[in-house]
Amino acid sequence: MIRSTELRHVSMGARRHALPRALFAALCTLAAGQALAEAPVAAADAEVTTLDRMIVQGEQAKGYTVEKTTAGTRMNLSLREIPQSVTVITRDRMDDQNLQSITDVLNNVTGVSSAPSDSERVEFFARGFYIDNYQFDGIPAYMDQAWSYGDSSLDVALYDRVEVVRGATGLLTGSGNPSASINLVRKHALSRDFTGTVLVGGGDFNKTRNVVDVTVPLTPSGNVRARVIGVYQDGESDMDRYSMRKKIGSAIIDADLTDSTLLSVGYEYQKKESDDVTWGGFPLVYSDGTRTNFPISFNPATDWTYWDTRMERAFASLEHAFENGWNFKANVSHEETTANNTLFYPFYTIYGFDRQTGGGVIPYSGHYETKRKVDGADTYVDGPFQAFGREHQFMGGLSYNRREYLNIGRSNFPVASFDPLVYETIPDYRAWNGNYAQPDWSTADVFPSGGTITQKAGYAAVRLSLADPLTLIAGARYTDWQSEGEGANRSHKVTVPYAGLIYDIDDTWSTYVSYTEIFQPQSLRSLNNTFLDPIDGKSYEAGVKAAWFDDRLNASLAIFRIEQDNVAQPTNILLPNGEQAYIAARGTISEGFDFEVSGRLAEGWNTTFGASHYTARDANDTSINKHLPRTSIKLFNSYTPQGAWSDLTVGGGINWQNRIYYVDATYGTVEQDAYALVSAFARYRLSPQFSVQLNVDNLFDKRYYSQINSGYGAWGASRNGMLTFNYTF
Repeated sequence: MIRSTELRHVSMGARRHALPRALFAALCTLAAGQALAEAPVAAADAEVTTLDRMIVQGEQAKGYTVEKTTAGTRMNLSLREIPQSVTVITRDRMDDQNLQSITDVLNNVTGVSSAPSDSERVEFFARGFYIDNYQFDGIPAYMDQAWSYGDSSLDVALYDRVEVVRGATGLLTGSGNPSASINLVRKHALSRDFTGTVLVGGGDFNKTRNVVDVTVPLTPSGNVRARVIGVYQDGESDMDRYSMRKKIGSAIIDADLTDSTLLSVGYEYQKKESDDVTWGGFPLVYSDGTRTNFPISFNPATDWTYWDTRMERAFASLEHAFENGWNFKANVSHEETTANNTLFYPFYTIYGFDRQTGGGVIPYSGHYETKRKVDGADTYVDGPFQAFGREHQFMGGLSYNRREYLNIGRSNFPVASFDPLVYETIPDYRAWNGNYAQPDWSTADVFPSGGTITQKAGYAAVRLSLADPLTLIAGARYTDWQSEGEGANRSHKVTVPYAGLIYDIDDTWSTYVSYTEIFQPQSLRSLNNTFLDPIDGKSYEAGVKAAWFDDRLNASLAIFRIEQDNVAQPTNILLPNGEQAYIAARGTISEGFDFEVSGRLAEGWNTTFGASHYTARDANDTSINKHLPRTSIKLFNSYTPQGAWSDLTVGGGINWQNRIYYVDATYGTVEQDAYALVSAFARYRLSPQFSVQLNVDNLFDKRYYSQINSGYGAWGASRNGMLTFNYTF
């Protein structure tokens, strides 16, 4: 199975149209005629009356870091109190850099790299491993970029910040890879006053983006409030014929039931429609081993391809702060995602792409309908307790997650009319313009798949003050993991530990060591014809952290080693049903370091500077995932002068990565040399309510491959800019 080309499918169930239409109609009115609008800048919540409550609800930090976060442990700690590497991309950072999607955000996170599969899918990696753990307000969610659900295009206008914990994160996420976990923290109605932001933007490639973000008190006192966000985006790219439209909306109500009890309910909706989309990419090499040289505008797809996705998510939470310092929180969510796409893949690796004739490319096509339904619930308590004359902290909770999916795919692999054993090929792909007849899908091969994965878990951790400078965090998670469908049922009961020791050198510096685990179930069978035990991911980490200016500037340096055990290794023995038998063996080992400084360096100067390096080798001591950079550096700054020029903010950044390459057994090595991408922005505040901002990406118009895996390529975006006007009220 080729992950980068094959898609799974889900039959489409009933769609809910009334609420999205009503929501978008309201947004249209608020945006004075715009179809929808988007989520604004954090300025929408500045200069307003904020809530005075005991419950910490969405920090909305100013600048490029946070003072406290529950990332990694569910305990509200400063970054230097957490014994793992943590990066937080704040709303200010997203607004300054014009980061609009989860792909934009993760491409700017220290230690995270991306690998596009085509125009609509991007896979993310950390420390050499694929990232498959995502959370929304702390509730685990399933997002698999390798398939067709459109998760990598998720718009971040609805979120206040994105928290990334690197390494194994099994304590709070359950199953997954020892890479990282991504938590998206929603915006909430924090103001008791009527306030909002309207943003209108336009840029290269005929791109427009319109946003509205409004908070409305629903009672005279403001103890019940609503926040409504909407986005409409439309645009093309420097690739011929491609276009994409997004419609996004959310509504959330926050109600103070008492001074210490908060109820939140909400709904969010994201719809994306893309036309003339790619599946895979263009051929990277000719059959003689030389490199192809398609122009940056080349679109390898036909003119009838499309990729449409629709996501709806309803959620609710209840929080209560007790007088003794203990807190209770319960979250529930329900998500339904559907996708429908018709795709074209220029399959050239069977016959080879002939340099002289342009022949050898097989016109492989697919049509997919997919549906995913995810239900999640999580409830926990945390608070202080006294023992042995010292104060400690406890956190414990229960988690439930059920994912149901159904995929229906149709494929067309045409054969030549003169010989059914020979595939049909395009006469000359060098002259490709997308004009090719669409197959008759009623006669195409059909392959359905579906199933249900359920995780029930209990987790707990304690933060023990062993001495004034020494703190131990220890915990564990017990997970009952079950899978039904796909021709077999599987069940695993797994306990993963968590341990971290933090030593405070002084009020600024601390050092730590930690050990964390995570597990990943397998579908392959052992010599006894039973399913192999889950892959065990073990993460060892040691580091030093520092915080200055009341935690407004944070720094960290970590070294790590990640080991995988129980990885399937094939044998020469066949099982009674003819399947290959496997044994469990040692898997990949990843070692490296990452470094980051984030926050306020001086008055008006915010920065994020991160660097990472790792090596990753499998059990045969072979380097894996060579299409990913081993070393990367990411820097972004913003500066607002004091005094007469205080209405001006300028900034920019640079992302550098080392050489990457892909080795094809037949055609040799394709590589992309090390390169750097530079971005810049400037914003001027014309009045207390009105500002204008210009962002430019790939400032020096660097030409580079953004995708080289599996022998198929894509060019990275050329220089592009966007001008936005922002009105806050």
